[in-house]
Amino acid sequence: MARLLPDDDIRTDEDLIKMLEGIRQVGVAGHDELDELSGLIRMKIQRYGRRHGLGRARAAWWGRMVALPLVKCADAMLAVASYAKVCKNRFEAFVTALDDEAADRSDFEVTARTRKRAS
Repeated sequence: MARLLPDDDIRTDEDLIKMLEGIRQVGVAGHDELDELSGLIRMKIQRYGRRHGLGRARAAWWGRMVALPLVKCADAMLAVASYAKVCKNRFEAFVTALDDEAADRSDFEVTARTRKRAS
């Protein structure tokens, strides 16, 4: 099975930030796709139920019940995107704090920010 994100060697802070942004984009795209599919499934089930004699309320109920797991899955994908954004922000704060304290301590090559020199 093909991987959603390729295995990359993380050498600089920008590499990790790029990977976390990729995870966020996968989460957002996954949410959009699953949300659209769940709406389509709900509509199809409602139509099928109405066509086969169910009342409007029962057809709508069954449509929601069938599509509900996909809706929850779409919400989980959005949570993945949110957590990736939080990780990215925290990593940026970590690298900034570490770089301010002592530039030689980090294994990361800090390239996303220019260090302010004391005059």
